[in-house]
Amino acid sequence: MKNLKILIATPGLNKPMGPFVRNYIEKLPFEKVVLFGGFVPYFYLNTSLKKQKITRYLFTILSLMNQKRLEKIIKKRFKKILLKEKIDCVVADYLNTGGAVKSICEELNIPIVSNVLGYEINKKDVLDGNEENYSNLANYKSFVIPVAKNMIPKLKNFGFKDEQIIYSPIGASEDFFKITPAYNAFQFLAIGRFTATKAPQISIKAFSKVLKKFPQAKLVFAGHGELFEDCKQLIEDINIGESIELVGWINQQEQLELLRKSTIFIQHSVTAANGDAEGTPVAIIEASAAGLPVVSTKHSGILDTIIDGKTGFLVEEYDVDSMAEKMIFLLENQTIIKEFGQSGKEFIRQNFSLNKHLDDVTKTILKAVKL
Repeated sequence: MKNLKILIATPGLNKPMGPFVRNYIEKLPFEKVVLFGGFVPYFYLNTSLKKQKITRYLFTILSLMNQKRLEKIIKKRFKKILLKEKIDCVVADYLNTGGAVKSICEELNIPIVSNVLGYEINKKDVLDGNEENYSNLANYKSFVIPVAKNMIPKLKNFGFKDEQIIYSPIGASEDFFKITPAYNAFQFLAIGRFTATKAPQISIKAFSKVLKKFPQAKLVFAGHGELFEDCKQLIEDINIGESIELVGWINQQEQLELLRKSTIFIQHSVTAANGDAEGTPVAIIEASAAGLPVVSTKHSGILDTIIDGKTGFLVEEYDVDSMAEKMIFLLENQTIIKEFGQSGKEFIRQNFSLNKHLDDVTKTILKAVKL
């Protein structure tokens, strides 16, 4: 077979986004074209912001400010790129991207492989606008790669068959397995967006209870988002500012360094009021790969990646007291911290390495092209 050429389609508005796309761009063994700019993406990788603005303005003028006409222009451009680049397979980031480009790919007989990350099959308003698109995609030559097992029944409801569904969360790269955490540092670490599904306020409240037993404990919280200011206010209100450090967005090197200096990883994922839920949080897989025991919730793909009572503890969603109890229990039992950490490292290495995920995606693309 000739060297395959894939198109990676990501909805990131101003640039490709997220760890999945970054790893696909860098590591999949195919010739690649990368587009971003919406669910039917039409900007090539590295298109400048200036050029994006000019193109968007031009398209708006050409469409005479009509949304339907604008969509038609964008789809025409996407089709032109598929033809010009002689694409063999489209790899869509998020199921709604796959659904949005399906009709164009079908015209050209190009298969689609979509990853499924969470919000697009959980959030009510997203589901309402996409159910038909998902069903149409299921009836086309497509494969889907959900990152959590609890997504599989939902995908089957849209019409995807067993052979079209390949369960594979993104895994941890080798750098994480090389880390030895600071098991005696009394430092908790949380990494993630400050959004409703991550419930950062609950992690902060649980940590405040830990401080009553272990006043020397520290929490480092990395990330940003719409709840960031609320969390800052909460920390001030309960007067624990000296024990919590909010470090904002971090790069991978900073993440590795924080994992090295920390003892326990925490994340209180929940199902938000609008139905939005996690897939499988990458930060939890990476923390476990680094050898940190994890205290989290019985939520979505976390149930697949953390063995409750062996590599960490899982509590019910919104249960602040149980989360605090598990955090305190680990600090009281240094031997168990190490045992959980090492068991987690081994479990992730065997089941959730980045190499395994990339291998799954590669095989799925090859299968799609042979259909």
